[in-house]
Amino acid sequence: MVRGKTLFICTKCKKIYLAPDVEYGAMVYSTPMPCKRCGSIRTMPLLLPHYWFYKGIWESMEKK
Repeated sequence: MVRGKTLFICTKCKKIYLAPDVEYGAMVYSTPMPCKRCGSIRTMPLLLPHYWFYKGIWESMEKK
């Protein structure tokens, strides 16, 4: 479900950008949105940085 827009940060190039906030797996976490500068999926919301949780999401997305 789309919850509006939120600020994301890319862990590779450190770009901060506004993107749609789509819930990940019916949880409070947001689906990583591709970075607008480098295209990386290793992104996370700026205001809710749970790196340990997003690391698992990134790994599962890269396997697909």
